[in-house]
Amino acid sequence: MSVFFEHIDVLSTHPRNSSGKAMYTGKAILKFVDFEVLESILYDTSEIKSKKRIVVEDDAQKKVLDVSELLIDFEVLKNEELQLEGNIYVHRFDGLTSLKYNADFGYWIIKYRTLIIEWDDLIDMAWFEAR
Repeated sequence: MSVFFEHIDVLSTHPRNSSGKAMYTGKAILKFVDFEVLESILYDTSEIKSKKRIVVEDDAQKKVLDVSELLIDFEVLKNEELQLEGNIYVHRFDGLTSLKYNADFGYWIIKYRTLIIEWDDLIDMAWFEAR
């Protein structure tokens, strides 16, 4: 499975980043090899009308959504390695969904053997670096 990104942030400790600062790239691809999608969830808030402040985990309806639908215009806000068993990894990616889904929150969990990350250039310092 290949997931395309407009950009990714590459930490200063990455071997392909010699700048000493976290940098962002142009377009990037994450390729998961020998993978299985364990969960693909949308927190749907479309039926909530009377609240000014929504607590997603409490108020939204949790819906299973095919990962190919969830990932359309998905913006990753957080990723976390959940476990490592030998040479099998499990990661969770949390973020915002497309406008088709009201830009609601969602997440997907994937189990895989190999991850290949590709990008062309480091463009500039990442947003979280002091400028």
